[in-house]
Amino acid sequence: MKKHIALVTIGAMALALSACGVSPEEQFDRAEQAFAEHRFNDARLDLGTLLQADSDNPELLELMARTQLQLGDGEGARSMLERLAAQNVRPDDYDTLLAEAMLLQGEFESALAAGTALGTAEGYRIAALSHVALGGADAALESFQQGMQAAGDRSRLYADFARFAHMAGETGRAVELARMAREADPQGLDPLLASALIAQDSGRYEQALEYYEQAQAAWPESRVALLGRIGVLGDSGRLDDARTLIEEAARQQPDDPDVIYLQARLAAEEGDWSDVRTILQPIEDNSDPRQQLLYARALVELDLVEQALPRLTTLVRRNPAVAEPRRVLARAQLAAGNAAAAFDTIQPLAVSPESSPSDLALYAEAARASGRTGQIDRALAEAPPEERVATLMAEADSHMRNERWRAAIDTYEDLRGWTGDSNAMVLNNLAFAKSRIGAEDEALDLAVRALALAPEQPNVMDTAGWLMVQTGRDRARGIELLERAAELAPGNEAIAEHLAAARRG
Repeated sequence: MKKHIALVTIGAMALALSACGVSPEEQFDRAEQAFAEHRFNDARLDLGTLLQADSDNPELLELMARTQLQLGDGEGARSMLERLAAQNVRPDDYDTLLAEAMLLQGEFESALAAGTALGTAEGYRIAALSHVALGGADAALESFQQGMQAAGDRSRLYADFARFAHMAGETGRAVELARMAREADPQGLDPLLASALIAQDSGRYEQALEYYEQAQAAWPESRVALLGRIGVLGDSGRLDDARTLIEEAARQQPDDPDVIYLQARLAAEEGDWSDVRTILQPIEDNSDPRQQLLYARALVELDLVEQALPRLTTLVRRNPAVAEPRRVLARAQLAAGNAAAAFDTIQPLAVSPESSPSDLALYAEAARASGRTGQIDRALAEAPPEERVATLMAEADSHMRNERWRAAIDTYEDLRGWTGDSNAMVLNNLAFAKSRIGAEDEALDLAVRALALAPEQPNVMDTAGWLMVQTGRDRARGIELLERAAELAPGNEAIAEHLAAARRG
């Protein structure tokens, strides 16, 4: 892009910028550099200043239009593009930029027509997304497929097609399309975010985290990349790492509802319900069910149940199959003295295989308080403990395989409610999950209990021995356990690695 900044307006611009000692040419260079480094807010600030003094400069208008598109401001971008057109100045990709602006503005019919008319990969991508917004899934698929054969850069087309396939449940196709997107543009934001989303939803957290980290490194202002990293770390139980990023997000975007919610989640993890309520109050009317549930739970924990009941009732009516709002509503109804309503609320969950011991305890309490103790046996008959345990075991195993440590811990704690401390595998796996979130001392206590129940089981010996070494509480005993575990399971690579590391000190 050639610079034509130093025109007749140079005097006015120089006066405007003299206070900071930056010439118009230098400020334009700075804006171009910020744009190249994907720091679009910085670019917009400099370009806005320059446009105040030279409002019709075509190069300023073009770069501002591209910047606005990157920031998701379709209206602002379109305004810049129309001002260019009024001067009969159009960059080569003017029609593509205009179609993208229409899409961002929500003018889907216009974007559809403009994208289709382009006949390029980018044009068909815009057309496909317009079809999605208009509810035409079949037509969107056809546009994506046409784009696969069209000329031009296909990286964003592949990425959006991958998201489309993923939402349709075609995981294999989505993974392949995401790979093609990364190959077309290894540092592209859309390819990296699509890859991260698919990996995260598939439980491949480490891979998802890697993609989010790459995206944030290359695109430092990406809100989705930052929140994605936080989400993966939270799901993996790495709360200390997540806390640092949440604090960073709060500095960058203090009024963002998602960031506010994440701050409240941290406070909830620490049991500070008063802080949770204070944090969420500015967005208490937000329709996001996650925020509504957390705010309502804070009200219940603070004995403000009358304020919580309307929110919880709405959540359960909108999503009757979701367990957690039902649990919290039943608790609130009991606290408000309406045991009959609490009984009716918790009953569908209590009689299902997905219920936990705490659900049954709540069910029994509501039954006693409402004079329905004779119906408690029904819950046990409908889904006997063996079925509940099997359901939880499968759920816990899935969480462990996918490294969802916090979810695994919650599920194994539910299992302890059914099995007590009589199941070595439950205790051992709970110990392992807790060790992965940094709770090594608590994990070792659980591992020792598991070892007492299964003293010759190699995996149990490995968990206990390795934790003894890691915590330093009984290093010699830990090495002895690892050596014995290696003898009993000579082909187990994890045990061998732990033993070798323990011996190295």
